Amino acid sequence: MKKSSLVTRLLSLVLAALMALALFSCADGTGGGAQETTGGQGAVTEPAEDTRVYPDLPEKDFEGYTFKVLHWYVAGWDHRMNKDIYAEAENGDPINDAVYKRNSIINEKYNVSFSIENMPHNEVISTTQKFVNAGDDAYDVVYARMTDIPPLLTGGYFLDLNTLPYVDFSKPWWDHNSVEKLSVLGKLYLVASDINIIDKDATAAIAFNKQYAAEEHFPNLYELVEKGTWTMDMMMSLYKGKSRDLNGDGKIDAENDVYAFLGKHDVAGSFFLGGGGSFVSKDENDMPYLSFESERNYDIAQKIFDIMYDDYNFYNQHLKQNPVDDYAFEQLFPNGHGIFYWMRLDNVTTMRASETDFGILPIPKYDEAQPRYYSMVSVHTAGLITVPKSASQPDRTGFILEALSAESKYTLIPAYIEVALKGKYVRDNESEGMLDLIFNTRTYDLGDVFNFGSLAGDWLGIASTGNRDVASFYKRHEKAAQKAIDKFIEQIEKYE
Repeated sequence: MKKSSLVTRLLSLVLAALMALALFSCADGTGGGAQETTGGQGAVTEPAEDTRVYPDLPEKDFEGYTFKVLHWYVAGWDHRMNKDIYAEAENGDPINDAVYKRNSIINEKYNVSFSIENMPHNEVISTTQKFVNAGDDAYDVVYARMTDIPPLLTGGYFLDLNTLPYVDFSKPWWDHNSVEKLSVLGKLYLVASDINIIDKDATAAIAFNKQYAAEEHFPNLYELVEKGTWTMDMMMSLYKGKSRDLNGDGKIDAENDVYAFLGKHDVAGSFFLGGGGSFVSKDENDMPYLSFESERNYDIAQKIFDIMYDDYNFYNQHLKQNPVDDYAFEQLFPNGHGIFYWMRLDNVTTMRASETDFGILPIPKYDEAQPRYYSMVSVHTAGLITVPKSASQPDRTGFILEALSAESKYTLIPAYIEVALKGKYVRDNESEGMLDLIFNTRTYDLGDVFNFGSLAGDWLGIASTGNRDVASFYKRHEKAAQKAIDKFIEQIEKYE
């Protein structure tokens, strides 16, 4: 045999052996069933097989139809302007490019394009009433700010989303918590889906200054969360007495010193729901009822008072600032003036230029016996999907919403969580896991959305009173709240 043939044969045998070893190692569990590729953000694990879920939709050609969206905005809230419905072209921004890619895929597959009109939040209400009353098919979907939505929903201006053909709320691109919490008498008029990130941005969370946490010898806060011991008592035990009088003037001033906990009136609402409390619950027939009056809810309230009435450790923006200036408040934590900081997740992006090394945690539980965390979605900064009753082709609307939601799960949401939040803004790997937990535990309360008898709305302001008599607070609201719920149910029952 020629020498070259022998070498070739030996090389072939070696390669075959190596391949067999690799196959054995994978089957044995020592090699793993995924391939790792390295990108700008570090190792990314690619699944060995396609685990994507696909929508149950037939082939369709919408002949160039433009899917029209009406969306709210509030003047001065530039960082909350809609950015998840329409993108004119790619520009290098992960969110913009993901929206453009998603819309392009849907356009190519179903021959449909998208448009959006942003409108002042109060005008969304009157505009919707006007075009629905006229029977005009002006918009396919309306996003009203949740706190503005009651007159539209109770006025019969929206379709029951359960009646939309093609929409399947069991699929993973729909927020199942919103489906469960926001339905009434088996009807669902507003819902969250992966089409949008503005409602994810509206989710409450806690940030902490990692340098201060180390200096104060805090335990590993992420481990507390994972063990289920991240509670209101635990949080208070860590920060009590830790405010810092940096300028030595004998008082704590947020602009010059360090507060143990930076917050606002919103803490009362998010900690109440975060502790498993409720303003309104539903019975087995999906009928809403007042559920605020309970021993556990009252105990949660007392714990919240312990936090919010502690003037030395807790900074309440709504009491300390005159006039209230959200921009100034949102600069306090990134500029090093707080150990803990109550925020909505859209504040993560506003901290991108900060030198402060921070981590992210969910809203704490009331106690360790609480089975899970709850992350409140703000009714003030989020709007959910609604479909006007004047929709001329509900089957087309349902089809496009299902297709868009399904595609968003695999284009927009990864860009938002993995690239924009985890990759660009969050400072450590552990906070990435916290973000996943926060998104999976989002919660809503009909009493918060509809503010029956001003119960939930006035609850936010209780921190300014110093009053601990929660039973008297409820009694002052009970009659009006019950009357409002009764009227709400009556209105819902008469609309098909």
